[in-house]
Amino acid sequence: MKKLTTLLLLCMVLMTAKAGEKDDFSFGIKLGGMSSNIDTEDLNLVFASKLSKLPLIGLGPEWKRLVGPQFGFIFEIPVLEYFEIRPELNFASQGVRAVNGDNVLSNWLGYVQLPIMFRGQYGNDKVRGFAHVGPQLGYGIFVFDRPKYGDKIDEDNKTSDSFSDRNWKAFDAGIAFGAGVEFPSAKGLELELRYYKGLSDFQDLDGAPSLKNNSLQFSLGVKF
Repeated sequence: MKKLTTLLLLCMVLMTAKAGEKDDFSFGIKLGGMSSNIDTEDLNLVFASKLSKLPLIGLGPEWKRLVGPQFGFIFEIPVLEYFEIRPELNFASQGVRAVNGDNVLSNWLGYVQLPIMFRGQYGNDKVRGFAHVGPQLGYGIFVFDRPKYGDKIDEDNKTSDSFSDRNWKAFDAGIAFGAGVEFPSAKGLELELRYYKGLSDFQDLDGAPSLKNNSLQFSLGVKF
């Protein structure tokens, strides 16, 4: 995995440096939100120590998707008239929520992510549709838990850890694919819907349930 990460980073640097010599190389920013979840056999078991501090009603919590922010930087490298390579550097929050009545435990996983998308597009100078797919690498920088009882946040039981503190692997890898619409005459304004499927298990304990990220992302981007 480390060799693959190094190779993809090196390819991005070389492609960006080469494309930077062209007039049609684009740089931009993106901002949006994401709905995320963790694929595993038993979330109650994974978060047992955290749930023990959450007042529970009935049989236990209902697990729901976590909605959080994302933002990042876009690099577009033209290859053909309607095909380009698009590396990105994003900062995003993944995770999941345990909901039990008015009590909610939100688990936030903060990642730096590097998608490398292979993008096809079709249209004119006013509007273009596009679709892209590619690998995505991620590195976890923090884990944050926030219990909330009704409208009150439990400040005493909020926790902020590293991935190693949870016996989780910081490295994440998977595949992303999405589609959207771009308006080239309006500073390259674009709207995109993207899905990410984690393929690597970030659990680092033998015999424990595997953990894989997934997220549905919506973003607004502009290019310069």
